Amino acid sequence: METFMRKYSFWLTSLLGVVALCVLVVGWNQIDMLHKLPIMYIVALALHETEELKLPGGFIEMVTDMTGLQLKNLGMAKFGLLMFTLYATVLPTFLAGWVWPVMSTLFIGIVEIIMHLAAARINKKRFYSPGLITAVLVQFPVAVYGYYYLYSNDLVKGIYWLWTILLLIVPLLLIQRAIVVSSGLSYREFVNDARKALFSKQK
Repeated sequence: METFMRKYSFWLTSLLGVVALCVLVVGWNQIDMLHKLPIMYIVALALHETEELKLPGGFIEMVTDMTGLQLKNLGMAKFGLLMFTLYATVLPTFLAGWVWPVMSTLFIGIVEIIMHLAAARINKKRFYSPGLITAVLVQFPVAVYGYYYLYSNDLVKGIYWLWTILLLIVPLLLIQRAIVVSSGLSYREFVNDARKALFSKQK
């Protein structure tokens, strides 16, 4: 599993994005918007991962440099992230009869742009982090449009935000913690190092 995921996790996510794009193209007129939104985000996420890992790539190296985290089990870390991707995008597609799972998927676009802008701030060479362009130009617009649609059609209730955060943030933090601990680093130390890197002034 470790070797397989090291080699093919990116291609699995890319394949998922291609399948999602084909579903949108073929079934655009038949699919209702609540189902379209998470499928659209799958495509956006595949493009985003391409920038993070391939064109130009370097996202993992940036995180390693920023936090001091050395991934001992990179393949398993990628497996965890793939499972989270399926959980946060594919599952809401099938649960799109409920609004809050779709809100959770869209919320990734808000989190991504915040984190990439923060990471770009500490780049010593230029204001950029791998994934920033697609976060700004692809993921964020999909999220904004999605929330606009949901609110303009009176589909959002206040309690949905609680379910949104629980569905998205809690599993994400659990996976992050598992990846960090499996690499032999204290999760508290990892968080402290990340916070120092993000909020300390670069000379």
